[in-house]
Amino acid sequence: MREINILYLGLLFSTGCDPKGDGVGEVSDSGGGPWRPEVVCPGDPTCPDADGPLFAGASAVSITPTCFEAWRDCGDDGLCPGDSGYVEADGGEGDAEYDSRAEAFLDCGCDRLCPGDDGYPGADEGEADGEFMALWLAGFQSGRPANSVHDDIWARAAAFQKGGTTVAIVSLDVVGFFYDDVLKVRAAVAAQGVDVDHIIVTSTHVHEGPDTMGQWGPNIGTRGVDEAWFADVIRNTAKAVERAVAALEPASLTVGAVDISTDSVLKGTQNQVDDHRDPRIVDEWMNWAILRDAEGATIASMVNFANHPESLSDENTAITSDFVHYVRDGMENGVPWESGPLAGLSGVCLYIQGAVGGMMTPLGVTVTDWDGVDHSTSDFSKAKALGFVMASQVLVDQVDKVPETDPGLALRAAEMFLPIENYAFQAAFLMGLFDRAAYNYDEDSPLGNDNRPELRSEIDVFDLGPIRMLTVPGELLPELAVGGYDGAHTNIGSSSDQIVDPENPNPPALDAAPPGPYIKERMGAPYNWIVGLGNDEVGYIIPVYNFKTHDRNPWFDEPEGDHYEETNSLGPETAPLVEAAVDQLLDWSP
Repeated sequence: MREINILYLGLLFSTGCDPKGDGVGEVSDSGGGPWRPEVVCPGDPTCPDADGPLFAGASAVSITPTCFEAWRDCGDDGLCPGDSGYVEADGGEGDAEYDSRAEAFLDCGCDRLCPGDDGYPGADEGEADGEFMALWLAGFQSGRPANSVHDDIWARAAAFQKGGTTVAIVSLDVVGFFYDDVLKVRAAVAAQGVDVDHIIVTSTHVHEGPDTMGQWGPNIGTRGVDEAWFADVIRNTAKAVERAVAALEPASLTVGAVDISTDSVLKGTQNQVDDHRDPRIVDEWMNWAILRDAEGATIASMVNFANHPESLSDENTAITSDFVHYVRDGMENGVPWESGPLAGLSGVCLYIQGAVGGMMTPLGVTVTDWDGVDHSTSDFSKAKALGFVMASQVLVDQVDKVPETDPGLALRAAEMFLPIENYAFQAAFLMGLFDRAAYNYDEDSPLGNDNRPELRSEIDVFDLGPIRMLTVPGELLPELAVGGYDGAHTNIGSSSDQIVDPENPNPPALDAAPPGPYIKERMGAPYNWIVGLGNDEVGYIIPVYNFKTHDRNPWFDEPEGDHYEETNSLGPETAPLVEAAVDQLLDWSP
């Protein structure tokens, strides 16, 4: 998550205004009696059992924007290559940051076609009105408007049913999706009368798609969400669930996991992902699952791994799902390696993000593909190589795997509250950058340590045969999931790589790191999946022992060393609260 810090707006802390008027200042009520998750399936009246055979269905619905205008990334002089008088690239040219003083937008309307362009159909909405209909890309810096669409972005859903229990999971090609918006999707599905007991929504966390959270507008402090498009995202996400449930049919389940470090003896995991924060720890396991119908045709496949979809870096202006597009393309349609093509599985592939915090990224990685070609430049060639390598490892691993004969199905879900300790996030809420409710504070008093708003969120445990999926509401640092403080999960195959950079001026004190068992061990299933950004995005979830803020200007400035993530987190209380909620949910039984 290469987001910028949000605001220098300390003056806002003196007011408790409620710009949204939507739930702010409400107080949670845990009620009385023994604790029980809000959703228990089987067990609730709507899902009394999970008997009988497994049914599965899948769908993919595009959420690609259809209305935005392009612009010319020509720099300070407004001249691009080919223009009369162009000499050479100047300041700001090709940096993906829009400068309204020098760089022109193309006032061509929703379809980005102007008179004289091939296929021009006539004037459409917004054309020649003098207003820039920008669509702001999320991740990296603000002020990055989209120019084109490279590949569609999707709401991809898989539904599962046994007896009276039906659960759906949706993977969205967005940077993040708030819990309040998940509730809107669930309400939209319920309004259509669709028989589904629970819906999980996770984000791929792509950094090359439109802003869905608010903090990547034209400038710092201006909301960047295109509200009309985002309303379509809600509707189309609900539609994907509806179609997946409508497509339910008898299914078998095949599962497995691949150690990605085995792809390159020399580079280990660093052929695909790097950890940019000490301690350098990577969860090297890529999980997968395949649902097939009675004839053996693929209904759906799922790939679960932790890596930021940001291989194109911060100068791309084309809407894309980054390497995730090529993972899914390879899984569905195969990979045409010259060294030997691999057949695809067809069906609908879902990419399920993992414990991506910390920071798990392809930035700086040179991907060596299966034809022996290196890809180091942040471009689509690298994104394609990375996605195809990941898909290839799964396609090879799944051969001859035996399906589960009678996979079980169960789900439990519980809400929780997380305090907003980060002053910058508090300011963003007060300004209305984030469109979600806050709770449990006095809106008429100044914000501070004794009056902190809280977010309502959710954690789910979903069991599908030997798979246990645990949703976490943000970007979990992988050491919370797998430990690795002993060097067991360093992010490179070579033993010469050090878990802590000896040049780090502010290194983590590994002797203070928490002992195991860590979350994946505590989950206790044969295949344990962390579903990152599951049902929410609250930022980075960081171990307390290595949570460090700037001594004079916390939340806005970073301290020395690898501590960027703190500036984009709720605060140090988040990790222990999440872990406590996880343990409570895992330990609960009817």
